[in-house]
Amino acid sequence: MTTQDDSAAPPPRLMNSLLATRAANTVRYSMMNIFILVGTYAMALGGGWTWTGMLLSFVLIGFVDELFGDAGDKEAMPPVWYCQLMLFLTLPLIIFTTLVTLNVTSATGIPVMDALSRALGIDPVGARAATATMSGLIGPGAWASLGMYYGAAGVNVAHELVHRTDKPFDRLVGRWLLAFTWDTGFSIEHVHGHHRNVGTELDPATARRGQYIVHFVFSSTIGQWLAARRFEAERLKRKGIPNTLWNNRFWRGQLMTLVVVAFYVWFLGPIGILYSAYAGFIGKIYLEVVNYIEHYGLVRIPGTRVEARHSWDSHRRVSTGMFYNLMLHSNHHAIATRRFWELEPSRDDQAVTLPRGYMAMILYAFLGPPFFRYINKSLARWDRELASPEEVAYLKQKGIYLGDSA
Repeated sequence: MTTQDDSAAPPPRLMNSLLATRAANTVRYSMMNIFILVGTYAMALGGGWTWTGMLLSFVLIGFVDELFGDAGDKEAMPPVWYCQLMLFLTLPLIIFTTLVTLNVTSATGIPVMDALSRALGIDPVGARAATATMSGLIGPGAWASLGMYYGAAGVNVAHELVHRTDKPFDRLVGRWLLAFTWDTGFSIEHVHGHHRNVGTELDPATARRGQYIVHFVFSSTIGQWLAARRFEAERLKRKGIPNTLWNNRFWRGQLMTLVVVAFYVWFLGPIGILYSAYAGFIGKIYLEVVNYIEHYGLVRIPGTRVEARHSWDSHRRVSTGMFYNLMLHSNHHAIATRRFWELEPSRDDQAVTLPRGYMAMILYAFLGPPFFRYINKSLARWDRELASPEEVAYLKQKGIYLGDSA
């Protein structure tokens, strides 16, 4: 029997370091599901606790994200099966937390959910009473927090899954996650439209220089909805397939959303339509403000190759773990078929890095002009060092070239 040459094995100190990093990253890439579970337990308590999901979003993805700084360039990842497990746990967790929210906000509750609450030492009747007592303030907290789970967890995982065009089941799970935000069209427009048109005037999901974030949320939402519907109609026409409800992926997606709405109505009555819309709208807003940060002010000439420099990167340790490396966005756009555990940070000569983490940049963006002045410093470097000659000419023609500024 042969034995492995000891000289080929990593030194013990390096091996211990790799094992420690892998263990830490196993926790790191579990954070989103832990976040959902903690928030769901708080939701079951009712009253002011229902705001926990919304508040934790700002604390974890904001302050804590900045506190821990950036991750290393190439860290040992958890096993692939574990990464996959974390993704596919998201849909059942989203359904579960929706049931908990419905239980704590409904008039009579759901018997099986009440039994589960009692098993965890929670009084479901008291939780509903505490939630209803201050319904003007506390009631919206439940739906706002639920919307954050839909956006931060559901849409983010859906983004990973709908890119798997070779995996019908994965795409189906992704579309069901998007149904909670009334946005199954994202699975069409993002993959077939945004990734083709990113950085150009054809892309509604690329924020223009000086465009205020609130304006972008609405223009991007409407533009992507129309683009998804148009793309699917053109696809069916090109393939000679009848444009019927069952053949059209866009309209089938709307039926998936109707199933989610019916789920709400079953437990809450007709008012459930409004609550579903409210939670879905919060999740959709989260998606769009992230879209805003990912490509703000970067340009590309139509027909040219999509490169890493056409997206902003962020390497923050906490948020890259919670969001399954979504923040390594430049590498994702450069090689869209890569799974999240395969993504790598881009070098400074390949792409620009956001000066702060996602949540910090999003909150700053709502200030408008101060944000523009702040981000323009990084855009100036992009104009000078990363923009192609054609892109520089385009920026100068539009009067928005910043490369001459200090």
